[in-house]
Amino acid sequence: MTRLALIIGFALLCACSPKDEATSNNKKPKVLIDSSAFAAQVGIVAYTSLSDANQDAQTLDSKLASFMYHPNPMSHTEIQQAWRLAYDSFLSSLIFSYLPIQDPPDWYSQQIDYQHLLKQLDSWPIEGGYIDYIKGYPFSGIVNDLTLDINEDSIRSQHGFTDPTNASLGYHAIEFMLWGGDSQRTPPDFFPQDNTAPIPSNEEGHVSSAVDTEIITPAETHNLTPQNHNRRRQYTQLLSELLQKDLHRIQRRWEPSSGYYAQLLQQSNNENTLQAAFIAAQDLISKELLNKRFNLTSSEFSQTSRDDLSALLAGIERWFMPAEPELQEASLFFLMQQADSEVADNFSTSLQQSTTCINKMTTKSSDIDQCKQDTISLLSNLRRAATSLMVELPSLD
Repeated sequence: MTRLALIIGFALLCACSPKDEATSNNKKPKVLIDSSAFAAQVGIVAYTSLSDANQDAQTLDSKLASFMYHPNPMSHTEIQQAWRLAYDSFLSSLIFSYLPIQDPPDWYSQQIDYQHLLKQLDSWPIEGGYIDYIKGYPFSGIVNDLTLDINEDSIRSQHGFTDPTNASLGYHAIEFMLWGGDSQRTPPDFFPQDNTAPIPSNEEGHVSSAVDTEIITPAETHNLTPQNHNRRRQYTQLLSELLQKDLHRIQRRWEPSSGYYAQLLQQSNNENTLQAAFIAAQDLISKELLNKRFNLTSSEFSQTSRDDLSALLAGIERWFMPAEPELQEASLFFLMQQADSEVADNFSTSLQQSTTCINKMTTKSSDIDQCKQDTISLLSNLRRAATSLMVELPSLD
């Protein structure tokens, strides 16, 4: 029987000491718990989570179509809200990307492996001026580069062209297009209209002129209104299309009856699947939350980076502690309770405490430090829960 391939990663933060874990373990004798029900539903839960993310991306695309049909303050607010909901949904599914699953070799060569797709979906931080104008540079970016065709091949080839911040794809490229570099993007940027000023080209000595006027000087660019409205519309709509395409590719791999990832889990034994779930949660907390997201730079254009942290924790809660009654007795939290109710309660309390702290967190360093400490405690309690279920996790040192 094929076993689930495990890729053991090491995080940078240490959550708890062996002494602390040993103290907790001595409270009760270890009991072998049947995890078959939990293992059987992992693939289904992952597929449902990715399906939700895909559905919310489709809603985002629908709102974008309405906005493009009639760009106005109301439709602009609606598309911004739809982006936030879609990104929340994606982040809630991100824990499944941390399951230690090995992709087929040819997926790496084709650049369609899980990690490559995630880079296309969720690259950050990004340089907004790489894709459209920013203050003081009205002709910067892909939108204003008239030598670059706006189609799938060209936009994919531009992603990470010289630097990871040169992102031309994904949620945060869409975020920049909806909010702008100073979070002051207005609907007129998307009016379907021709240019009203000469547009410099990357070709030396060439200016593409839409009006009969003199060539502008650099000093005069500060007074220009944004140009290339139709290219901006085309590029933003293409971003949404490619986002859905990449999400759908991942979703299909979790399809319960034939998806590659779902099949791997079905072929794995219960113990490996249980261990993989704990590894995914540990890596999400240590690598994604503690080492990256507390910098609060992921959703900088919409100024909602704090919401990213909340969505990631919501993904853990949704999987480990589902609200649906029919899933609760097959949940990881149910297994924790069977193994050691006190350890399970500590994990639940810690998760709620971290969530509450982040929901109230400001940009003050004292607030951020407190929420980090709460999240480290959550990681510590997760490791204790794993030990209570006789699951060995990679070291964090």
